Amino acid sequence: MMRQYFRARSTVFGALALFVLAACSSADDEALAPQCPHIVIVKDTSELTAFRPGPGRDLTDVVLDARIDRFEGECVTDLESSRPVKVNVDLQMIFEATRGPASETRTGEFSFFVAIANRSGDILAKRVFDTEFEFEGNRNRIGGIEELTQEIPLRRGERGEDFDIFIGFQLDPEQLKYNQAKNVR
Repeated sequence: MMRQYFRARSTVFGALALFVLAACSSADDEALAPQCPHIVIVKDTSELTAFRPGPGRDLTDVVLDARIDRFEGECVTDLESSRPVKVNVDLQMIFEATRGPASETRTGEFSFFVAIANRSGDILAKRVFDTEFEFEGNRNRIGGIEELTQEIPLRRGERGEDFDIFIGFQLDPEQLKYNQAKNVR
C-alpha cells in the first residue's frame, strides 16, 4: 500500500506582520498522542539569490533575494481504537522576498520543497511547490506565508516523532553552490 503524504495546499503572499509559534499539542493531549515530527529548515537551501542571465554575480545582478524566515505549525493525530493511524501536520512557512536591482518586473517567483524523512534519513516523500507574487506599489520587500498540510500515515509502532520534515528552496546547482560559499564565510 502506498503512503500519501501531501494533502491540500493554499497560498497567501503579501505584506504581513509575522510571528513564530511552533506547537504540536496541548499538555493534556501529550499523554495520548505521539509527538510531532521534527521540522528543519535546511541551512544551505534556506535562502535564494536569483541573478539575471549572464556572467555577473554582484549586487547589481540580483533579480530576487528570498529567505525562509521561520515556520509555524501544529499537528493532529487521528486515533483509531487507541492506535494512531496518521499525523496531520499543518505547516505555515514564512518567507521574505526582496526585489533586486536587476529585476525588470514587479513580480517574483520561486520554488520550495517539503520532504518527509524517517529517522534514518531516508526521504520517504518530497514535493516541490511553485509560488508567484507581486511587489505591489513601490514595495521592493514583502513577506508572505505558504500553507500546506502533510499527512503522515503511521504503521504499527510508528509515532509522529519518528519522522523529520525538511523545508527549503528548490535551488539549481549554481544557486546551491552560491549559498554554500556564503555559509562557509
